[in-house]
Amino acid sequence: MSRASQSAVLAPAVRGWRIAFLVLCTVGLCLSADLIRLHVKVHTDPDYHAYCAVSEGLNCETVAASPYAVVIGVPWAVWGVAVYLALGALTVSGLRRRLPVPSWPFGILLWAGVAGSLASAALFYVSHFLIESVCVVCTGVYATNVLLAFVAAGELRRMGRSYVAPLRAEIGAIAEAPGRYALVAAVFAGVLAIVWFPVPRYWSVEVDRGPGALAVGTTPDGHPWIGASRPAVEIVEFSDYQCPHCQRGHDELRGLVHRSYPLDDACNPAITKPFHAWACAYAKIAYCAGRQGKFWDANDYLFANGRRGSPVTATELASALGLSEDRLASCVASDTATRSVEDDIAAGREADVRGTPTFILDGKSYPGRIPSEVLRAALARATPADDRVAGDE
Repeated sequence: MSRASQSAVLAPAVRGWRIAFLVLCTVGLCLSADLIRLHVKVHTDPDYHAYCAVSEGLNCETVAASPYAVVIGVPWAVWGVAVYLALGALTVSGLRRRLPVPSWPFGILLWAGVAGSLASAALFYVSHFLIESVCVVCTGVYATNVLLAFVAAGELRRMGRSYVAPLRAEIGAIAEAPGRYALVAAVFAGVLAIVWFPVPRYWSVEVDRGPGALAVGTTPDGHPWIGASRPAVEIVEFSDYQCPHCQRGHDELRGLVHRSYPLDDACNPAITKPFHAWACAYAKIAYCAGRQGKFWDANDYLFANGRRGSPVTATELASALGLSEDRLASCVASDTATRSVEDDIAAGREADVRGTPTFILDGKSYPGRIPSEVLRAALARATPADDRVAGDE
C-alpha cells in the first residue's frame, strides 16, 4: 500500500482552523481583485480617483502607477489572485474526512504563507522607501499573508506536528497522485496565462513624451509654455518631477504653462520633512535647460527618470539632450535658477496648491487633474485665438 493510501485512513475530522484559512484566502482574493481593478483604472481612466488615495504618503494610486507594481510581465495583484485561488483550492481539499496525509494541506500552506509574508515585507520596503507612498489595500494583503502563516503554523502545532516533515509528506502525496491535484495547478497557471497572453499591456502603453510638432516658448514673465502662443484655453500646471501623478498629468495635457512646485524641504517651506529629495534640484535643472531652449525636452527626460533610485545630474541631462554642460552647471548653481524656483513655489502657495499636480484653469485650481467635463466646457466657451499650425514658430 502506498504512503498516500496508508495515510488516508488517519485523516482527522474537519477542523475549524481549516475554515479560518479558507476565509483568509477569500479575504486575500477579494483584496487582490480590488487591486487589479485599481491598477487598471489608474492606467486607463484619466478621471479615476481611488478611495484609498488619501495623501502623498498614503496613496494606492501612487503605488499602482509605479513600475514596481508589475513583476515578470504580470501585475502583483494578478499574482495574488492566482496564489489565493490555488491556496483556497488546497484548503477545500483539506475539508474532506479522508486525506492523503493527516496534516494535509497545512505543510504546504504554512510555507506558502511564510513565502507570502517575506514577499510582503519586501514590497512594503519598496513602497515605503522607494515609491515613498503606502497603499492601504496592499497593506491589507500583507497582513492577510502573515495571518495565513500563523493559522497554518497553529494548526500544525495543534496536531503536534513539526513544520518541515508535513511539507515533505504532502509533496510526496502529490508526486504519487499528480492527477488528483492538477486542477489546482491549472487554476494558478490559467489566471497568469490570461494576463500573459490575451490581455494587452495597458500599464506599459507608450505615450509620445516629446514636444513633437507642438509650438513652445516662454510667457512674458519667463514661464515655459507648450501648445500655442495665443491659446484658446490656458492651463497652468504646478508640478514635481518625482510625483507619479504629475507624470500622468504631463502625458495627458500638453497645452499648458508649466510652473514648478517641488515637494522638497530643501526649497519649499510648506514641506517640513524630507519627501522628494531631488525635486528642487530637478526644478533648477529644467529651468536651466530652458535657458538653452530645451525645457520641454528636459521636462520629458526628468519625468521619465526622476523617480529612479539615483538622481539625474546636470552632466547626465546635458549629455542626453546635447546641452552645454558648463553652461548648465553654471546656471544650476546660480541665484537666478534658485529665484525662479522660489517664485514658482510662492505662486503655488498663493494659489493654495497643496499637492502635485495642481492645474489652474480660469483662475480655479484642480488638484490631481482637470475633470473632463470642466475641460470640455472651457473649450466650448473659448474662441480659438491661434489658428496657426503647431510648430510654425
